[in-house]
Amino acid sequence: MPTILQQAVSVTKKWGKSGDPDPNNDHGIYHMRMTNEGKKSIKMKFYVPYNPQTPEQQANRAKFAAGVLAWQGLTLPQKNVYRRRAANKHFSGYNLFLREYMHG
Repeated sequence: MPTILQQAVSVTKKWGKSGDPDPNNDHGIYHMRMTNEGKKSIKMKFYVPYNPQTPEQQANRAKFAAGVLAWQGLTLPQKNVYRRRAANKHFSGYNLFLREYMHG
């Protein structure tokens, strides 16, 4: 078996392409997990996510996309206000802005 698990990155990553030969069943989606033995790459079970595309879901996605565009339209000093406010929290100024945008 290739050393695929030792080379996995620390984020979820798809390994291999559809249609490529996969004699060792190495292709798939890998995710880093903390275990009692330290970080380990785990091959995730393949699934097709459920996506009902309801009007509410589509509206939420449109609002999120508008929030991303709004963040991109801010000036650097405006972004820095959010970055300073988020400095003592566990997320970035970008995430704080989107959180407030989505709840506003």
